[in-house]
Amino acid sequence: MNVKIDPMSKIPFYQQLTQQLLFEIATGKICGNGDSLPSIRDLAAKTNLNLHTVHKSYKELQKKGIIAIKPNSKATVNKPTEAKGVSLQQISIKVEQIMCEAYVLGISEYQLQQLFHENIRKFYIEP
Repeated sequence: MNVKIDPMSKIPFYQQLTQQLLFEIATGKICGNGDSLPSIRDLAAKTNLNLHTVHKSYKELQKKGIIAIKPNSKATVNKPTEAKGVSLQQISIKVEQIMCEAYVLGISEYQLQQLFHENIRKFYIEP
């Protein structure tokens, strides 16, 4: 697992960690389907983050249905069919927000399409 927190970023540490864990799961670096994540204590030590920061990140992933947290046990990655927290409508809202920001920042339709295609290839096209 390759998680790096940028202390200079304006993005809160727990959000950086959440996004990176999500990426690791989506790209298969954390395999999924019941595989265990590192314990909160181990991941906090590896990333030099506070235990509460790691816990908050895990709770965010749990709310989205990406992972399951059982008391006195490691967090495990849910199977895609078990992830319930985010609907297609919620994803659509996020995509629309990205598109609005891109438009306001002057990013062309072509540039935005290229970004989406590059990122789609990371997750949906087999190597």
